[in-house]
Amino acid sequence: MGLGERIRKLRKEKKMTLAELAGSEITKGMLSLIENEKSKPSMETLEHIAKSLEVPVSYLMQEGDEEWTREMAEHEIFYNLYDFPTEFVENNILPNMEKIASSQAGMRLYHIIRMYYRYTGRHEPADQVTEKVTGFYEQTGLRNLALKDKMNDALSMLYSRDYEEGYRKFLKLEGEVGEFKEYDPGLELDYLYWRSGLALEFDEADFIEYGTALIDKSFEYENFKYYFTQNVLFGFYYGTIGDHDKYKEYSRNVKKYLDFNPNAYYNLEIFSEEQPIMLAFVLVEDSERHLEQLEQYREKVISTESEDPRYVKNYSNIVEMLDLEVNYHSGNYSYVADHFNPSLYEREVAQFPLDRIWIATRATVYPLSLFRSGRVDEARAAFKKLEDSIADIRDSIFTGEFHQVREIIFKN
Repeated sequence: MGLGERIRKLRKEKKMTLAELAGSEITKGMLSLIENEKSKPSMETLEHIAKSLEVPVSYLMQEGDEEWTREMAEHEIFYNLYDFPTEFVENNILPNMEKIASSQAGMRLYHIIRMYYRYTGRHEPADQVTEKVTGFYEQTGLRNLALKDKMNDALSMLYSRDYEEGYRKFLKLEGEVGEFKEYDPGLELDYLYWRSGLALEFDEADFIEYGTALIDKSFEYENFKYYFTQNVLFGFYYGTIGDHDKYKEYSRNVKKYLDFNPNAYYNLEIFSEEQPIMLAFVLVEDSERHLEQLEQYREKVISTESEDPRYVKNYSNIVEMLDLEVNYHSGNYSYVADHFNPSLYEREVAQFPLDRIWIATRATVYPLSLFRSGRVDEARAAFKKLEDSIADIRDSIFTGEFHQVREIIFKN
């Protein structure tokens, strides 16, 4: 349904004549031309029509097929954490872009297209999508949503692993965030969280400053959507650099948060009550204690009922990974060697460097199992493959355990 047809439909639903809707702002003839798609209204005219019809300008500007747009934007395939659905985008979305509605669902779908372009290394069309989306929001007076999309554009750099470029894009947005933070505090929280997360590999002082500001603002705005995750990040960071007092402080914060805000999804992020934030995945100090906690965690995953689509979509993969780790720490190296599934760890979707490091470290149960079974050459080849997967971030402070595994396998 086009703009003119939508205006006519609403006018008739409200039983208004052309003259009544036109009012003193425009002529009846001009309104007739607009309704018949023979003339495009100026923004001032559009605002007058929208006000008279008692609808937002954005509603009048909707184009395309809203039902199809929503179906595509909310498709379950996008909840897969292990693969980006390039074929789905190429076969179902790109050939039908004229169907994309000018609505919030349409803007989400354009963001998916932008992620596709980043993922396939096509930055020019990705930038064009950003111009289109931010232009839509700015044209309709929704500058706060235009800013939100600029942040989404910065985050889309994760899909091409241009982490530093994404971080620099965030740095450029600080002034705009300052303009809107009183009007839309959620934007400031988004900005603080994502800027802190992206700064982690490039500017540790920035990571700490903006992460601390996020925790403070969470209490100020009484909005804790990032509080849990930020405390986990701080706990892992301080535990990694050896500041055990800070590590314990943020571990306590995590446990307190769950005491007051029980949440099935966040609860799965807690490895154990004793050690809510894990510092080692494979080279643990107390193997027996770790195995006991690991088995308890596996049972928690199996028994958890969650409606979170990400969890539902990836549940079987999570359990399969835990099975491998349980068997490794039980000394069943042959089981790990025979059942290792590389697709569990070869995740091509957008991830922060720390997530990739965690996954690669957990995957070392496979080369270690080969090594402990006497298959040294195979172990080294398997480890090299993992090492290549994080070659761009191999010098991160968080790769300590990964490098320790390397020393074990290549010690002779």
